[in-house]
Order: sequence, then C-alpha cells, then structure tokens
Amino acid sequence: MGEKAEVVANVVAAGPLFLDVVQFGLEHAPRPGEEQWVAGGAVMAGGVANQAIACARLGLNVDVVTNVGADRAGRWVAEVLAEEGVGLAGSTRGGTQSVTVAQVLDGDRAFTTYGDGAYPDLPAGLADAAPGFVVASVDYLARNLECLKRLRGAGTVVVADTAWDPTGRWDRADLDPLAQADIFVPNAAEALAYTRAGNVREAARRLLELVPTVVVTCGGDGVVIASRPTCVLTRDHALGGPAGASAGGPGALVIELPAIDVEAKDTTGAGDSFTAGLVRALARGAKLLEAVVLGQVVAGWTVQRLGGSAAAPTRADLREWAVSGQLRWALPTDTAGPGEPSLGREPEFTGRFGPYLRIYVDEVEIVPQKSARLGAGPTDWPTIPDPAAVAAAYAGD
Repeated sequence: MGEKAEVVANVVAAGPLFLDVVQFGLEHAPRPGEEQWVAGGAVMAGGVANQAIACARLGLNVDVVTNVGADRAGRWVAEVLAEEGVGLAGSTRGGTQSVTVAQVLDGDRAFTTYGDGAYPDLPAGLADAAPGFVVASVDYLARNLECLKRLRGAGTVVVADTAWDPTGRWDRADLDPLAQADIFVPNAAEALAYTRAGNVREAARRLLELVPTVVVTCGGDGVVIASRPTCVLTRDHALGGPAGASAGGPGALVIELPAIDVEAKDTTGAGDSFTAGLVRALARGAKLLEAVVLGQVVAGWTVQRLGGSAAAPTRADLREWAVSGQLRWALPTDTAGPGEPSLGREPEFTGRFGPYLRIYVDEVEIVPQKSARLGAGPTDWPTIPDPAAVAAAYAGD
C-alpha cells in the first residue's frame, strides 16, 4: 500500500488471524439494551495481520502462517493482506473466519471475539529457507521447538511476544519455550505478572534467565531493555556491558529509554508496530538500542491514529515525521528520591550520554565516573539515540 516495498529481509509472522471491527469515540461503556452511536469505526484485518502489515509497510518481505476462513469474511481478509503485500505461504484455508469487535474508550480497548483462533505449525521446509526473522507468541514457540532450533542454527532471529493470561495463573513455566527465542517483547504488565518482580527493571533482569534479550514496552513510561552481555545478538548489535557476565547474573545490562512525545488516541496494534520497527532496524544492521528506538517511533506514530493495522506507518510517513521537528522524546518525570542524584540534570551526563538515558549493571545505576570501574570507559558506553535521526536512517531507502 502506498510505497513500493524495499525488501530488506524475509519475515515470517505466525499467529491467529481476525477480521477486526473497531469502533471509536464511545461516550461510555456499552450498556445492556442500549444502542450507542459512536464517532467512527473501521473494518480491517487483525491479529497476526497487525504485525504483518506493519512489517510490510516498512519494506519487509512478509509471509504469515495462519488460518484464513473459507467464508466471505475470510476471502475479504485475504484480499486485504494481498493488497498490503503480505504473503500467505504456509497458511491454511478452512472453517469460519474469526472476528473481533474492539471498542475504544478513553484510549483503551475492550474486545469481544468469536472463532477458534487455530493456526498451523511452521511449514516443514521453513528451516531450509532460513528467513531472517520469525515473529510469534511464546505459546506458538512451544509447538515448533525443533524447527525453531534449526532456524536459529541457520541464523534466523526469533522474536517472541506474549498475551494477557485470562486464567490469572501467570505460570513462569509457560515461558520455557523462550529457550528458542532471541528477543522477548512483553509489555510491563505481562513482565511483572510472570516474574512477580517489584519493578519492570527487575522483571526484565529475571527474564534474562530464559532469553538473551528482553525489551519491555511500558507505554507512556518508555521502554526497558535488558541483555546478557555474552549473547551473540547483543554483541552483533553493539549493546553490551562488561564481558563475562552470565544470564541474568553479574554484569546483566539494563537500559531505560523514555517514551516518544505523542498523545495516544488508540493503542490498538501498538505492540505489533513496535515489533515491526524493531525488526526493520535490525534487518538494516542497526544497533539493538537504535532498533528499539525505531520500534518506539513506529508505535508512536500508530497510537496517534485510530485503527490497528490501518494506522501502521509507511517508510515515507516516518521520514516525513523525522524532518518535521515534532519527533522527539517526552520530557521525563523526575523520580529521584531524597538524596538521590537526578541523573539527566548533571552536565557531564547530559553532554555525553543524552539527558534521559539510564543504565544499570546489576541494579547499580552507572554514570560516566563509575563506568571505568566496571571495565568500560565512558566513551564505550551507549549514548541515547535521537529518534528523528534513527527514523531518518532506518526508514530510508
């Protein structure tokens, strides 16, 4: 749609497919027996389509592994995917198309859904094709562990997400399949629920016991990145700390980034857009830190508009935003306690490291004066990227 795709990587996105009916501008929550006319609405492809369309609009070559309904609704969703340049290699056709109705009130959403949400395993020959990236949920990884092991051995990067646990169990054992993932992208609520941690930073560190890199999205509070300094992905993408650290143990690096300065209207598809931006930048050879920033930029564009996959930006949209003077970090809230330094206000920190970047090794916040003691000089430490510069660099041709 719009720009011709500039293919930079092959991406396989696996997950259930939905026809989404989205309604905006509710005055109040629905009430039994009452009809409420709303300000707007849209019909679009949803579920795995959100991620796939967001990737395709950023120039990635995408196939989805899903099930498409054999009814009229399924045919319509397949047409939408084709128009967006999303392939269906590895997908099946049959049954009734799953449908979700999403109602947006005060920027948040409520859903009602019917359908079984079933979708097939990864195709047997996928390991031979060795796509650049596989994006799927943790529960799907569990069904495809051997295939994923072969894919990762061939160089495929596996990016995993998760979903809200309606049972309320939040059993950490459910995350064991992350052993065959490279990057885990939960939101803050999911990370805290699975780890029982007291804060997002600690939750991210605990999740490193399961996966080499964790990126926790925190909405208006930004993003927390945690990495094992010894993992190959971290080294390849230049986000590392002191060498010789173990998973989640001594030397585990955690970085906090602020949020992009936007006014959110609809968070539908924000996580999917974030992952698409992350993958796009990694495919272009970005540092992991820069890739996370592009994910934030893509999600930031999406939440300012209504409509899930329909709100995903193109590369041209991002380039235009980058030169507008409006793409910037949100000003941080100063959360320093009594007697604690207000990092970001110190000239040495601001001048070299960017005003809002916060770096931790083993829960110790690092400032330039301390970093040499941990084996890295100040000039070796990651600096905070400018979101406009990142968008211009990695959304370009």
